Amino acid sequence: MKRHRQRGFSLLEVLVTVVILSIGMLGVAAVLVTVHKANASSYMRQQAVQQAYDILDRMRANRTAALQGGYNIALTTVPGAPSVNCTSASCNPTQMANYDLWQWHTDLTNDLPVASASIATSVLGTPPNANTVVTVTVQWSDTPTQQTLSQSVQPATYTLQTVM
Repeated sequence: MKRHRQRGFSLLEVLVTVVILSIGMLGVAAVLVTVHKANASSYMRQQAVQQAYDILDRMRANRTAALQGGYNIALTTVPGAPSVNCTSASCNPTQMANYDLWQWHTDLTNDLPVASASIATSVLGTPPNANTVVTVTVQWSDTPTQQTLSQSVQPATYTLQTVM
């Protein structure tokens, strides 16, 4: 029986395999980039939730000012620096509300890109059975993820509503 020598055939097979494997790896890399951006988006949403609960805790600790609307701010409002540092000096409820809003907004803008927030309180019912409803809305830019996922670019928003 005579053997035919085939030269270079296995080299061609390896070349085709490398090309197919390279295309597959590029697909995996694209999926990893999308997952990374979605993970970053999820992290930012978690930060927004945490910040919303933070201000609610501050409002519960300073209930007097919260019930009087001392924590109400509009979405475009940036709280100014407080006149008193309430960590080193004693403050009245209004000063504490101003300090809380300033500190909270500073943390918010450090944690989230292009962040803004609003807080609104409203009274439902009549005394003595009235309930105060607090609505905290946090907005931030989630542009990279929305562009990657081919969505229209809009600010990401988280709204928390609770009865105080």
